[in-house]
Amino acid sequence: MRQMPLEVLRRLRRHELADVEKAFGEAVAREAAAETALGQRHQDLLMEQKLASDPLADDRAVEAFSRWLPVGQRAISEAQERCRQAAIDRDCIRSALLMAQAALKAVEKLEEKQQWEIQQHLLRKEQAVLDELALRQRNLQ
Repeated sequence: MRQMPLEVLRRLRRHELADVEKAFGEAVAREAAAETALGQRHQDLLMEQKLASDPLADDRAVEAFSRWLPVGQRAISEAQERCRQAAIDRDCIRSALLMAQAALKAVEKLEEKQQWEIQQHLLRKEQAVLDELALRQRNLQ
């Protein structure tokens, strides 16, 4: 049986939507991983601060913290940038997801309209046959 162009387009749109949904899930996972990493960098900073500020810590602990601090701050800054970029990526893919959903819905609406038009055409043909039969009946009487 020959496929209608809208059926083919609907299948294409469904595949497209599935691909975008998968990409969106991956983007959300990347964003969550970036946020987790940022939280870990903050925890590292707190732990290093706690060690350096411990009343029992010696000068070496404070000096080690002062040497580590720029590295820790850079790690936090980089983690924040990864979070920001992951959020941007997620938002872009979310937009693509919304567009793919709208495209599929548009094709489905067109299919519904096409089916309605086919049904109306069949009903008109059936009515024409019934009208012709009624006219023949009248002519025979």
